[in-house]
Amino acid sequence: MDESGNSHPDHPLIVGAVELGDDADVVEERIIELHRRLSSKRSLSGLSSFENFRKHGFHASTDPPDVSVPFFDFMKSIYFRAFMVTTDGTYSEAGETEKEKVSFMYEFLLCDLLIRHRDQPELKCYIEQSEGMVRLVEGFASGARRRAHEKLGRRVKLPNLDLIVASKMEAMSMAIIDYVMLSTSRWIRSGFSISPRERGFREFREIEPSVSILYSLEHGRLSSRRTPLH
Repeated sequence: MDESGNSHPDHPLIVGAVELGDDADVVEERIIELHRRLSSKRSLSGLSSFENFRKHGFHASTDPPDVSVPFFDFMKSIYFRAFMVTTDGTYSEAGETEKEKVSFMYEFLLCDLLIRHRDQPELKCYIEQSEGMVRLVEGFASGARRRAHEKLGRRVKLPNLDLIVASKMEAMSMAIIDYVMLSTSRWIRSGFSISPRERGFREFREIEPSVSILYSLEHGRLSSRRTPLH
């Protein structure tokens, strides 16, 4: 899990999660190997964005094209499902500060994931490490569980929610949702364009088949596997 748009008033705030299949460990190893291979490119040595990639792993908004293009191609070769919730900042129930909005959105999304996997004994989620995230995570599990019971209208057995705060180098698969959210943010900033001339729409159309749900706090469902744009 990760969030996007922090500290950028002109960007939509997005919280997203990626769910991998039974081959999650294999996907993680393939990303580690891709990072190792791309890090050995001598032609990019000394480029600040490339050196940052070498040290900290994949990061959609700063990776140079020699890194981002191969990673996008890699994403097309694997199975994953993306779940996202977004806000333009006007949904009052999410709170006033950015921190309050982010916490609300994590709990909102984790609530749906708990319900989706309520037949499982445990749900393990990696959340990208960021300033203050460890303190915020402490309340996510109880908040998500409370919301799930309210949404279902009754108390039911839900999975144990194991939330792990980690860096991208510790859980490289988190880069997938980072790239998905960048494409989604560009599409939203295009005004939800459906014109092939718009880069934002083209990028979102590429990843949309893997998007289980993109939900706006203000406008409801924007895209899902049942209601895709195309």
